[in-house]
Amino acid sequence: MRARELTADDLLPYQRLTRLAFGGGPVTEKEARPFSPGLIPLGISSADLPGGADGVIAAGAQIRRDRITLGGGTADCGGIGGVAVHPAHRAGGLFGELMTAVIARCATEGMAFSMLYPANVAIYRALGYQIVSQVQKVQVPLLDLQRLRPVPGTHLEAVTAQSFERVHALYRELTAGENGMLTREGPLFPTGHPGGTWEAVLLVGEDGTDRGYLSFTRTGGEEGIGLEVHEVLGRTREDRLALLRSLGTWSTVTEQVRIRVRAEDPLLDALPGGRTRMDPQLQPWVMVRVIDTAAALSARPAPAGLEGTLRLVVTDDTVPAGTARAAGEFVVRIADGRVAVDLEGAADGSDVGGVSGSVHLDVHAAALLLIGGRSIADAERLGLGARADAPARALLDTLLSGPRPAVMDQF
Repeated sequence: MRARELTADDLLPYQRLTRLAFGGGPVTEKEARPFSPGLIPLGISSADLPGGADGVIAAGAQIRRDRITLGGGTADCGGIGGVAVHPAHRAGGLFGELMTAVIARCATEGMAFSMLYPANVAIYRALGYQIVSQVQKVQVPLLDLQRLRPVPGTHLEAVTAQSFERVHALYRELTAGENGMLTREGPLFPTGHPGGTWEAVLLVGEDGTDRGYLSFTRTGGEEGIGLEVHEVLGRTREDRLALLRSLGTWSTVTEQVRIRVRAEDPLLDALPGGRTRMDPQLQPWVMVRVIDTAAALSARPAPAGLEGTLRLVVTDDTVPAGTARAAGEFVVRIADGRVAVDLEGAADGSDVGGVSGSVHLDVHAAALLLIGGRSIADAERLGLGARADAPARALLDTLLSGPRPAVMDQF
């Protein structure tokens, strides 16, 4: 395989490739430097191809070293970005070659999943990626929020460099039970206040407990939207109402606010009135691929009291055998709040007792289900490869139940 890890000497050629592919101004850096920490850059040199040129990257991509939540657990995930092929080398199979190397590297790094925002759904689906979610935003008239009643027993505090860790702690706590949320750990995320135009306020209770926060950016007010709210997180519905009411104080200077929300966000239940609308701007899909089935399952805690054993068969004909660790026949044991997964017949040679039945999934159904929040019936409705014996179906569905996946990749 011609794909290799890019070095500091490749940074400028790779930047020129991504500018060419995605637009933007010219590359202004003049000297080589390492890629950002937390990123694994892979690429194929033009010089390695027929008629190629030195100093040109023919195809490149970056893998982010992310961690995502899995219903109370966490798993390593390769966030894929900056995938580009030089126009001089397109239509020659380099995209598939590069992405196969990306998937293989995710497996080598011990990642359970890979996640990306697709520019073209079909080309990534052909490699085993499946749509599992979509970034969502809503527009809310601020006059509606201004009319919310005060919530007693709380006050707001400005978030500063000194108090930013309290925001991060709240984020980690309040999203721990979600599926697919990034843990936002370094080095890819700042350990301090993000700075720039990012602002936030903390909601604090009478006893000094941090109850929630909202983060936002003041914008120019195009189309009457003067605030971009990145997230609103609160411990209770009352906390979320208090934060929404604080947004209503902006009604004297702008008409509407745009709020980024999670799938099945509890904030939606706190929004008043009937004038909230989905934002018409095009929002990206989120696609996920299973890299390691055993790692994906064992990273998730089991619901209290759930016990049983099932056979899980996953097929994957989208990449060459051995590229990833998604395919195989697994024995999944659930007991004492934990999930143990072994390749069938490879654990200790002993017979497996008490098996409730088998579940068969293709790699797309596995991606839809193992990220959490969906059922085998959902995979069947989508026409994905999924079938199961009734007891095994109930056991796996219960294990993977929870909120549908949501991705919020920045503060």
